[in-house]
Amino acid sequence: MINELTLLKLNSGNVSTKQKIIHLLSEKWPLSAKEIHEKLIKTYSSKISYQATHKTIQEMLSEKVLEKNQNGYSLSIEWIQKSKKNLEQVEKRYFENKQIKIPKEFTGTIEIEFDNYTTLCVSTAELLLSRQLANTNQDKSFICTLEYGWFPFKLDFKQFMLLEQVIVKNPESMNIIRKKTLFGEWIRQQYNLIKAKSAPIGTKIGLENDIFIQGDHIIEVKFDEKSKKLIEGYYKKWRNLEDCFKEFGLGPEPKIQATMRITKNPEMARFLRKQMEKVFEGKE
Repeated sequence: MINELTLLKLNSGNVSTKQKIIHLLSEKWPLSAKEIHEKLIKTYSSKISYQATHKTIQEMLSEKVLEKNQNGYSLSIEWIQKSKKNLEQVEKRYFENKQIKIPKEFTGTIEIEFDNYTTLCVSTAELLLSRQLANTNQDKSFICTLEYGWFPFKLDFKQFMLLEQVIVKNPESMNIIRKKTLFGEWIRQQYNLIKAKSAPIGTKIGLENDIFIQGDHIIEVKFDEKSKKLIEGYYKKWRNLEDCFKEFGLGPEPKIQATMRITKNPEMARFLRKQMEKVFEGKE
């Protein structure tokens, strides 16, 4: 589900004060005007006066985005329900033919929730293959850092071909798998077979979440702790695709909880790309 309430902090410079207040009140409520002002400064390093904060709060009250009681301000339930309905319609347009569709004039952040690991892997591969996020036709690369390496739990032949097509369309791409597991080593072998450029498995780069950089865009994927432990358990136990098939070939795969944030932020995308590319320096 595309989520308007959570904003990627990497892109906070492009977020309005109203959006920041929505974000703060989506995590904790009710808050007084003073508490909202203090959290704006602490969370976003906002250089905003208390008078400006109070004026914005009053505007949001008149717009019925906020409501107030004796304990402070909170998001209006009516506004939340209306936003949810609108976002469900937006989500349908973003997922044309079950694929992620990025608007041509996209700015800011899109957030999408996944509860299926295979769908997450396939949707991300299709998005990279579509090159909607690439800057130009000459931009033939993306770079990613993954904690365990990605591979669908419910694999079919079409998905195997999809992975190869992603690299064919983006031949200069690089990947970094940060944690060494048995299944992760097998996955890296598959990446190498299709001539993907891989860092030594187990390479640490100081990032916690899985991140893809393509063009001016950042795709950040965050798993909850339960999902991380579930994925790690299988990756440590399995050795190859046969083990995966024995587990889920004839049965359903378990639910996971993952949040994908797609952000257009040229400056941050360049910075993260340079940080990740350092891993490959001198390894030609």
